[in-house]
Amino acid sequence: MGAHYNVNYKKIYITLLVLLAISIAGPMLEIPWLTLITAFGIAIVKATLVVNNFMHLKWERRIMKWVLLSSVVIVGLFWAAVEQDVKAHEGRNWVNNAAQAAVARGIPAPDHGESKGEHGAPAAGHDSAKAPVATPAPASGFNPQQAYQAVCSSCHGQNGAGDGPAGVGLDPRPANFASGSFWVGKTDEQIVRTIRQGGAAVGKSAMMPAWGALYNESQALELARYIRTFSR
Repeated sequence: MGAHYNVNYKKIYITLLVLLAISIAGPMLEIPWLTLITAFGIAIVKATLVVNNFMHLKWERRIMKWVLLSSVVIVGLFWAAVEQDVKAHEGRNWVNNAAQAAVARGIPAPDHGESKGEHGAPAAGHDSAKAPVATPAPASGFNPQQAYQAVCSSCHGQNGAGDGPAGVGLDPRPANFASGSFWVGKTDEQIVRTIRQGGAAVGKSAMMPAWGALYNESQALELARYIRTFSR
């Protein structure tokens, strides 16, 4: 600790009165650049007064570096502890309901599917040869094909080739499900986790959002198995 220092409060008070007078007189001249310099100058002088006379940084400089270092270490430890949880929407003992609700609000309803013509037939001009193989809807009413087209195709493409219009500008590019190399070593459980928790949860791009608020484990598994059909 530095030597004892007596603050000259009378001097500080007079200085503040002078600064007050300057802050009032400066704008009255109606010179913009002078007003700006005056405002910033007064702020700097006041900050210096606080640092030197009330925070004692000038006389206790030797301990300040340790205070600063400790603060940086604490912030670093906090970031390391929560960074993965912040990126994900759920964990082993917690669920980020607010984040999941926000994601759900921003997702279009997964029932618009492809445009239909009369009697439910594809509309004229629809290229059925390039459409993915249809997957019958299970008894639960969840249709993985419709779910894919609603939330995945914009980035991964209608046929899973990673060529969706929203994925063109992404770096890295969206995964190509039609490539056999993509599926090497990947299990359904890994794909389900990616769907529900997002790319960051599995060490991939954070641009891949989490859809856990929209699909439960069973639905995500059906979607994962449907996505596998693109590589066949």
